[in-house]
Amino acid sequence: MVLIGQTIQAYKGLGCEYLIRFAKTMGIESCEINPQGVSLKNIDKIIDALGDMKTTFHLPVEGIDGFDFAYPERGKDIQEIIKLLNTRGEDMNMILAVFHPAESHGNHKTLVENLQQLDVKLVVENIQLYSDEQFIDVYQQFKDDLGDQLIGWLFDVAHSYLRNGPKKYMKLLDKLPFDELEEIHLSDCTDTEDSHYSFGAGVMPIKSILNDIKGRGYNKIIVNEIDAYPSVWSSINSYKEVAKYFNKSLYVKIVMRMFLMKPIIQRKLKKANIT
Repeated sequence: MVLIGQTIQAYKGLGCEYLIRFAKTMGIESCEINPQGVSLKNIDKIIDALGDMKTTFHLPVEGIDGFDFAYPERGKDIQEIIKLLNTRGEDMNMILAVFHPAESHGNHKTLVENLQQLDVKLVVENIQLYSDEQFIDVYQQFKDDLGDQLIGWLFDVAHSYLRNGPKKYMKLLDKLPFDELEEIHLSDCTDTEDSHYSFGAGVMPIKSILNDIKGRGYNKIIVNEIDAYPSVWSSINSYKEVAKYFNKSLYVKIVMRMFLMKPIIQRKLKKANIT
C-alpha cells in the first residue's frame, strides 16, 4: 500500500516538532522533513513528536536552503547534516533521503563524495534544470557512483510539468524503470513557477495525475510537497485527496479528524496568527 507523506519544515517561527504533532493530530501517516527547522539542538524534540511515524528526509536544495551537497565551500553545514542523519536517522524512522543532481553551483564529484558519507538509502529527484534525457544520463551516473546506496529515483510531477509542458510531463514515467521509482512528489504550480501550492491553487490537473499514477499500479511513497498555501487547511485537503485514491481507511480517518479537531485547532492557529 502507498505510504502518503507531507512535507514538514519550519513555518512562521514554529519548529518542525510542532508541525509534526499537528500533522499526527490530523491523521497524516508520514512526513518528509526538510532541513529548515531541524538540527542536533532540537532533534530530540522532533523524535519525541514523531513517535512511530515513518519519515523521509529531503537533503538541502540550492533554491531553498542556499546550498546543497554539491557546494565545496559549505562543508561545515553539510557535515552537520551528515552527522544528524547518521546518528539519529534510525531514531527518526527514516526510510530514505532525497537529493537533487548538481544545479547551478558546485559539481557532481563533490556531491557524490558527500552523499557517500551518509548511512541512509538515497533517491535522486528529477529537476526542472535537466531535460528527461539529461536526467536519465545522470541517474545512470549516480547508479554507477553510489551503487547499492542509491535505491531508485523520485518523480516530481511539477518539475516535469514546468520542464516539458502540459502534454509531455508524465512521459518520464515511460522512459525510466518504473520498478525503480521509489517516491513521487505532488504539488500544484503556476505555468512558470514551482510554487508548491495546494491542489487547485495552480494549473496542474491533479485528478488526472492521480488516476494515471494509480492506473500504473504504483505502491510505494507519495509525498505532498506542499506549503500551507492558500491555507493550512488547503494543504490538509490535498493530503486527503491523495488518501482518497490510495488508502480509503486513511481518507476516512482524516475526514473524521477534521470534523472533530478543526474548530479547536483553528482557534489555536488564529491565536498564533497562522492561517
